[in-house]
Amino acid sequence: MTKPTGAFYRHILADAWKTVRKNKALWLLGFFVSFLGNGGVYEMLIQGTGRLGLDEDFGGYLSSGMLAFGSGWEGAMASIGAHNLVVFLLIALTVLGLAAVAAWVVVSAQGGLIAGARDADRGRATAFGSLFAAGNEVALPLFVLNVLSRLAIMAFFYLLLSLTVLYLADANLWSSFSYLAGFVLLTPLTLIIGFVTIYAACYVSLQRLPLVAAIESAVALFRKYWLISLETALVLFGVNLLAAFGIAAATAVAGIILLPLLVGASLVQGGAAVAVIIGIAGLAAVVLLAVIGGGLAAFQYAVWVHLFNKLHQRGHGGRSKIARWFEKLLK
Repeated sequence: MTKPTGAFYRHILADAWKTVRKNKALWLLGFFVSFLGNGGVYEMLIQGTGRLGLDEDFGGYLSSGMLAFGSGWEGAMASIGAHNLVVFLLIALTVLGLAAVAAWVVVSAQGGLIAGARDADRGRATAFGSLFAAGNEVALPLFVLNVLSRLAIMAFFYLLLSLTVLYLADANLWSSFSYLAGFVLLTPLTLIIGFVTIYAACYVSLQRLPLVAAIESAVALFRKYWLISLETALVLFGVNLLAAFGIAAATAVAGIILLPLLVGASLVQGGAAVAVIIGIAGLAAVVLLAVIGGGLAAFQYAVWVHLFNKLHQRGHGGRSKIARWFEKLLK
């Protein structure tokens, strides 16, 4: 049955929460996917802007040789003996191997989470093992897709970083215009890459399209429903903000509760008691953040999967709220 247009987003959020709440396997998959990102498109933009921090002294890096590969690099290699070089290579290979395993687990969990959200919405049973195996079947295209999207976003923001450095070095009319033009152009491109990435991941995981075909289909879907996509991402950004405020409030309450215990333990010179309290509190905080992060990632991916499926249904009733507001204003 077609949902009322005005309740389109409300029903998607409610259905996604119902899907995640009743299927705990999605929470576990969401925990692994949270290392990739919670599924919020705007968070890609925020993470990228974090690279524009200019608190560090770039001149200091250059002068110390940290960004140069001249004599400093050759001298460093010459100072390493043959034995140490072998150990260094073994450590590097071990780190690369662990990174490869971690990447495989994360992208397999991503594919499994997308498939699990679809299956749960259709009333099918969801189990962690079967969903992870389903994600493993599309792990390679998902890995390539995520690498390409991150590289593109990184390239955009380092280009903007270079424009920022030029602006700060010589704030003239041309550098100011270049910075503003770069910011205006690169920010929407970053958001578009985020939308295309998540839609392409759905095409790969749910419809088993090849990577190139999935990206082309994702671009076409975004072009057709770009306003709905933007509004959905904005809603999820609000969910992230509420979750952040909730975590901050819970942390403050926990601090107020623990403070008298810590003060009392320190007054009686109970160093061991203080260590135990801090250890238990730290472990509880890690577990709580893992649960919240997994649930948040699972919920946001479920929202995108529900939206993806509805946009492929005839008569889905989805229309942009902004477009409806403009229609009312023009009447």
